[in-house]
Amino acid sequence: MTVDLERLSILVVEDSPFMNNVLSDVVRAVGIGRVMTATDGADAIGLLESVAVDPLKAGISVIDAIIADVFMPQVDGYMLMRWIRSSTKSPDRFVPTVMISGAADADVVAECRDLGATEFLAKPFSGKSVADKLMHLIFHPRKFILAPGYFGPDRRRTDMFQDLERRSTTKKEIQVVMSDQTTRHLRKDAKVIHFEFRNRLADKVGGYDLKGVPEIDPAIIEEAQQKIADMAGDYSDWVANSVRGLSASLAKLNAGEGDSKALLERLNSIALEMRGQDGIFDYPLVTRIGKSLYEATKDTEIEVTDNHLEFFKAHVDSIGAVINSKMKGDGGGVGRELLKSLEIAKRKFTGETEEMVG
Repeated sequence: MTVDLERLSILVVEDSPFMNNVLSDVVRAVGIGRVMTATDGADAIGLLESVAVDPLKAGISVIDAIIADVFMPQVDGYMLMRWIRSSTKSPDRFVPTVMISGAADADVVAECRDLGATEFLAKPFSGKSVADKLMHLIFHPRKFILAPGYFGPDRRRTDMFQDLERRSTTKKEIQVVMSDQTTRHLRKDAKVIHFEFRNRLADKVGGYDLKGVPEIDPAIIEEAQQKIADMAGDYSDWVANSVRGLSASLAKLNAGEGDSKALLERLNSIALEMRGQDGIFDYPLVTRIGKSLYEATKDTEIEVTDNHLEFFKAHVDSIGAVINSKMKGDGGGVGRELLKSLEIAKRKFTGETEEMVG
């Protein structure tokens, strides 16, 4: 039996126009027939509300799944996820979601999980990793749970604690709600509700009777990966433009002009994108440098000193050197020297003696 992913509609929410295009193209290449896009959480909420109120105006009757970046200005992925799972205006509180971020730290992943995200995809991603997440959403869905303080997919992924029951809730206190039940009254003594619905997405693509998660044709995965490769040149241009802009802002601050907080916010935002995206286009050096710059600019309330400016400039100059020289991979001896010089700048700035952590 074959599956037809072209029947599915997916909403991509990403504030970076460049990465929005990359991710949307990859999703289309995997075989998804309809891809809607939003530039941030507020834009996504507006679209989803429109789908609920006036599908004809929205241009689509249902969103089958959502892929959203975590860190976005104004309304971020956390706020979007909270709205999807809890708002009465949400058209589908059960919609499967994939949260995506270059900051795949444990606290970020845990926060997404606790807000009800179905899956988490770390940047850098590949055509295969995107395809795998989508196929998992469709053919291996997790049942939804309603419990005190939580509504969303079951957060337990394994039965690794089979011999040790860690939950205080007994089976008698759990009510199972089936999709084919004629009545949906919740018991007053039920502490936890398990929703067990028929797999609508698998039904939609014609693969409900399949056992396990089917493999996507390798040729399709290759096409998705080629979409990424084709945009590598555009990406290096974007980074080069960002470096020029950051260098100009640093020069203004050094001259006693400009807004230091605004600069820190911009540095942190761009560093986050570089931390997660450069690996997609085979610029791992920029990923390492971006991660270091991201950590150094997390606190946007600090008073920026000359020492800060020198340290930030060392990062920006290093990123520019990698991009201008098209230094892919580890960069060989030149790459090692570049990281060594940045490590020296880091020790001077922080007084640390450890090597940079990649």
